[in-house]
Amino acid sequence: MDNPEVPQTPPPSGPLLPSTQPSAKTFVPPTSGEVITSLLTRNTYTIGDKIGDGHFGIVYSCNDVWGNDLAVKVLKPLGLPYEKIRASAEAEFAKLVALRHPNITYIYDAFEYRDTFYIITERCFCPVSRLFSIKNFDGKTWLMPIARCLLQAIHFLHINNLVHQDIHPGNMFMAFVKDEMPSDAKAIQFKLADLGVAKLFHEVDAKNTRAQWMLPPEVVRPEEFGPVDYHIDLYHVGLLLLQLALSREATFTSEEVLAGKPRQLAETLPPPLNFALAKALRRHVPYRTSGAMELWRDLRDSPPTTLPELQTPCTPQ
Repeated sequence: MDNPEVPQTPPPSGPLLPSTQPSAKTFVPPTSGEVITSLLTRNTYTIGDKIGDGHFGIVYSCNDVWGNDLAVKVLKPLGLPYEKIRASAEAEFAKLVALRHPNITYIYDAFEYRDTFYIITERCFCPVSRLFSIKNFDGKTWLMPIARCLLQAIHFLHINNLVHQDIHPGNMFMAFVKDEMPSDAKAIQFKLADLGVAKLFHEVDAKNTRAQWMLPPEVVRPEEFGPVDYHIDLYHVGLLLLQLALSREATFTSEEVLAGKPRQLAETLPPPLNFALAKALRRHVPYRTSGAMELWRDLRDSPPTTLPELQTPCTPQ
């Protein structure tokens, strides 16, 4: 029963990103120890240290009033007009809210404060890329658990007609599941992050893959290798899993990609990794693995259950 002495607050409405805007539009990043309250959720966040710095944003640790360990992504202006940055922030927020999946980083909040755009997500322990710094790292031990989580996330994106376009070890994260009871026990999950550049099938843009070492052949030479479409994600997953299978980071020049060096490396692996990853890393798009579920079956050396699933597991509308 509601307390009659406490006025009831109506649910928030209006723009996706409620804001407190001074008249001048000036990017103001947060400082460590600063306390910021979201008008959308009424939650208050205490900003911690910077934990990441990417092309589109700076990431800080933060905690909320519930004691959740979170991360805040602050979008960089990049010299763009204020309206364009706001549109980009709202687009990323809308994608993250609509695409809730256990293997995609969870969004808690998004708002604008001092002409600066904040997106609050769960805080993961570290990117998968950090695993390569472990002494005597054996990537094959980690490959299947990471593949299972990553491919479920990719399958979910693709059946919702979205292409990530930027999958690499720095965008796949390890997260610990907290036990709410007094205990030090935690379980590891793997989550795909950074959906900011994700596009609908018909909007895929080769420019969204910024790291030159992970450009697939169809981006470099589309007239020979085929169109740039959702298969770009399968190629990127192949590169990520190849690095785990090799237990080391591996990058390739455009010349090596065009010559099929990643696929040739995959073919040196033991079965079923050799077939599964070589197929995902084929240069010609029509002959590449056609979907996340197919790649999972190949990794498990399990044939498809029905012919249509093999032929068209994911067809652009």
